[in-house]
Amino acid sequence: MKEIFLQIESVIPKDIPLLIKLNAHDHTQKEGITPSLAAKYAKWLVDLGISAIEISGGTNHYSPFDIVRGEIPSEELVQWVPEGIRDSAKNMFKEMQGKYNLQEAYNLEFAKLIKPRIGKTPLILVGGLRTLSCMEDIIENGYADLISMSRPFIREPLLVKQIKKGRKDRSACTSCNRCVAALPNDFPVRCYENSFPNKI
Repeated sequence: MKEIFLQIESVIPKDIPLLIKLNAHDHTQKEGITPSLAAKYAKWLVDLGISAIEISGGTNHYSPFDIVRGEIPSEELVQWVPEGIRDSAKNMFKEMQGKYNLQEAYNLEFAKLIKPRIGKTPLILVGGLRTLSCMEDIIENGYADLISMSRPFIREPLLVKQIKKGRKDRSACTSCNRCVAALPNDFPVRCYENSFPNKI
């Protein structure tokens, strides 16, 4: 980690901040990154001089729906699976239903553990943030310094502008995760809540 940080730092302009997205819990069967270990890593990064840390969780291969909590769009996801194992894949996705329901700010507990360890270094929180009141509460209580979102901006690219103008106080994103299902199907990433292309 130190070698990578120093190498990057040596080649970027001094006025460009160097940020990292830190997995605070990988949710794998065997213990890997845990919140306490992530807090330790965060402190090391601060000591190295990192500009800010974004807290996330989950892994693409072993715990993808810990990254993007919400619905599991099984019908859409199985379109890219080879026909011979499509039924098995569909059953697997159906068994997962309900295990990853969206809870707003689902990485917040990690932030509460890590933020005290990193002092004045900004902490960025991502993970199911949908309402202005929740985001304001997080900032006001000092649990994080900045809010990060992904799926809400896929649905509403101008969301921040709308919030600033007082026209919205929540994202319209329902966390249906069809935008995520677009990736393995080689479809453009956009909001597919109302319809999804049929590849089969």
